[in-house]
Amino acid sequence: MRVFSTVLLCALALPALIAGRNIKFTNHCNEPIWVSPLTNAEGPQLGVGIAKLVKEGSHTYQIPDSGWGGRFWPKMGCNANGQACDVGQSMPPCKPAGCDPPAETKVEFFFPPLGNGQDVWYDISLVDGYSISAAIIPSKIQGTCTRTRCAMSLANCPTEREVGDLRVIVGGKTVQCLSPCKKWNYPPPFGLGRPETQGNGQWYCCPTPPITPQQCRNNLVVNTEYVKLVHRDCPTAYSYSYDDEAGLHNCPNNVDFEVNFCIS
Repeated sequence: MRVFSTVLLCALALPALIAGRNIKFTNHCNEPIWVSPLTNAEGPQLGVGIAKLVKEGSHTYQIPDSGWGGRFWPKMGCNANGQACDVGQSMPPCKPAGCDPPAETKVEFFFPPLGNGQDVWYDISLVDGYSISAAIIPSKIQGTCTRTRCAMSLANCPTEREVGDLRVIVGGKTVQCLSPCKKWNYPPPFGLGRPETQGNGQWYCCPTPPITPQQCRNNLVVNTEYVKLVHRDCPTAYSYSYDDEAGLHNCPNNVDFEVNFCIS
């Protein structure tokens, strides 16, 4: 009987030890948002795909035990399918006037296979731009496994000497702030539509090759008003392509996350 009891207890404990990982998104904005996931390479789509979150609503994405990598971003003013959005429709199906620039606040994750001992990596990326505030909170806070947040005012979106006004304005309202790289390479009317390898585009965007990470960190992009603003207001977020020291974080393999949008 004692042996059976021990086996039963172990069996009951096993699901807790091998339980899958998840990311819970919560909307603290004053309007609905749609969370849009994009899987890296040929990985699996997560659950329902695009999820609508009403004010103070939540949605949880389950991470496959085989691992997953990708990004999420918030969209606003969407139709019932989470498409044709007023803000954040940066991928097809686009509006008749074309897709929006990908200047949303993005949260990015890489989950290795569950239980293989490798770390989970995560970040808030403002490499393309910024839209609304966000925070990532891991379920286990220790060492480099820490909270990261960004709450930057769109009213402070700067004008750069070479590329100009970084604001994305819709209906007379600033809804996004482009990074200098995205202002340089995105087509008009939002950007200048210039190749990344032309002129100072290589130093705003740091395409590799030919630009190495160290060359990028020692050049023009780190002195832009945009990067200075992000480093001041969002010191744990990515502000440009190789901003790893500030933006990249890692946690033990079996960790869950909460992501909150429109934090104060």
